[in-house]
Amino acid sequence: MFVIRASVATTYLATIVSAPVFLAISPFIVIRPLWGKVLWAVVAAPTYVLAFVLIAGLLSLSHQAAIKPGRYRRDLADPIYRSRWLYSLCWTALYYCTPVYFVVLSVPPLKQLAFRLFGYRGSLDFTVYPDTWIRDLPLLDIGAGAYISNRATLGTNMVLSDGTVIVDRVTVGARSLVGHLALLGPGTVIGAGSEIGVATVLAVRVSIGDRVVVGAVSRIDSGVSVGDGAYVGRSVYLGPGTRVLEDVTVAAGSSVAARSVISAGGGG
Repeated sequence: MFVIRASVATTYLATIVSAPVFLAISPFIVIRPLWGKVLWAVVAAPTYVLAFVLIAGLLSLSHQAAIKPGRYRRDLADPIYRSRWLYSLCWTALYYCTPVYFVVLSVPPLKQLAFRLFGYRGSLDFTVYPDTWIRDLPLLDIGAGAYISNRATLGTNMVLSDGTVIVDRVTVGARSLVGHLALLGPGTVIGAGSEIGVATVLAVRVSIGDRVVVGAVSRIDSGVSVGDGAYVGRSVYLGPGTRVLEDVTVAAGSSVAARSVISAGGGG
C-alpha cells in the first residue's frame, strides 16, 4: 500500500514539474524557421506558467472533498488524510515554486484561475504575497479589499503532538488587515475593517468583530471573542474563553485571566 501511495505522489509531482517544461520547450524542436523560434521564445514562459497552474490545479480537484473541518489522524491509511496529503502536494508544488507563484499573484486572470481551480470560492479582490502562508483554499474566505501581509499565516490546519491535525475555516473580513508575521489559527473569524497587528497570534476558534484593532505582539488564546469596535492594545494576553464586549479598550500590556468578561466599566 505504501508503494502505491508513493507512486501516486511521484506521478503527481513528475507531471506537475515536467509536463510544463515539455510543453514550453518541445516546440523549439518542431518549429524550423528562426522567426518561428523567436516568436515561440516570447510565449514559452507564459505557456510554462499556465501549464503549471492548470496541471497542479486539475490534479487537486478530486481531493478537494477532503478539505473540510474536523480532526483527523495523520495517517495515510486514513482516506481523508490521504486526500488532504495529495491536495497539499498539488498546492505546495505551486506555492513553493516562487517564480511561478509570484506571476500568478501578479496577473489577475492567473490568480483567478489558480485560486478557483484549488477550490477557493470567496472574493479575489485581496492582497497576499508569495511568502504569506495559505493552504486548504476551500476553507479560506477573504473579503474584498483585505490585506494579508508577507509572512503572515492563515492556519487552516494545526498539527498536534498526539498524531492528529485540527482543520477549520479561516475568515478575514472585507478591508481587514493582517500584519506581518501574524498567525491566525483554525476557526478564526475576523470581521470587516479590522486590524491584526504585527506578530500577533490568534489561537483556535477566535472571533474578532468589525472595526477591531488588536495591537502588535499580542496573544489571543483559544475561544476568545472580541466585540465590534473594541481596541486591544499592544502586547496584550487574553486568556482562553475571554469575552471583550463592544467598544471596549484593553490597555497595552494587560494580561487577562481565562473566561473573563471585559465590559466598558472594566469588569472581569
